[in-house]
Amino acid sequence: MKQVINHGVPEDLMDKAMEVYEEFFNLPVKQKENYAEKAETLYTNNPKHHASKEHNYWKEVLEHNCNIDGQDKQTWPSNPPTFREVIGAYSSEIRKLSMIIFDLVSKGLGLEAGYFGKGHGQRMFDNHYPICPDPSSTLGTCGHCDPNLITICQQQVYGLQILKNDEWIGVEPLPHAFVVNFGLLITVVTNGKLKIVAHRVVTNTTQTRTAIGTYFCPANVVEPAKSFVGPDNPPLFKPFKWGTEFLPHYFNNRAVYHAALEAFKINA
Repeated sequence: MKQVINHGVPEDLMDKAMEVYEEFFNLPVKQKENYAEKAETLYTNNPKHHASKEHNYWKEVLEHNCNIDGQDKQTWPSNPPTFREVIGAYSSEIRKLSMIIFDLVSKGLGLEAGYFGKGHGQRMFDNHYPICPDPSSTLGTCGHCDPNLITICQQQVYGLQILKNDEWIGVEPLPHAFVVNFGLLITVVTNGKLKIVAHRVVTNTTQTRTAIGTYFCPANVVEPAKSFVGPDNPPLFKPFKWGTEFLPHYFNNRAVYHAALEAFKINA
């Protein structure tokens, strides 16, 4: 997990995107619930959608697709009035940044140029954590690893923590930086070479926190890259389809950080 600065996304656009999401979350609940039953754009503040055996999580969520053709904008909230314009521009800038990051990751891993392609699915997961009267009794989001390739997250208020040596370490926000986090699929692509860090979000009694997360997901089958496989390095994972085969395992094992990969290990 890294914080990225000098990334090229205009700072004023980052500010506008944060403002428009905060405006949405400050709308009356009845207006937000207009998006509670939609597949393309989904709003929820129901704890059952975030619960585990240990916690009911303290947050609201708005999620929506950002397809390349832009047609999905028609399913986005129309209130606040500037939502579609601002988030449309923002999501386009984040996609440009993602391609730069993918190219750098390919180069750093010794993969051929363009290995990750340009057809990734893009979905926004925007989490709003209200002020919590008793942070010791709940979490904003439980410890987990993301199920995708990379996540690009914008945050302004502290709350994000990563797990290091069995200890949760805080990630202090840098002004106008993005937190870039690898998902579980990078472990598959690198044939087990890269291990992914678990993370979580804590709440607090003094500030609300809104985080704009953009997930980039594979368009095709996921499997170890050829450059990580050879006579001395047999493939550790069998090929699988991300949406129909991997995600069901992920959602059933989300709180056990790397468990979703177990079903796809060749010698499991």
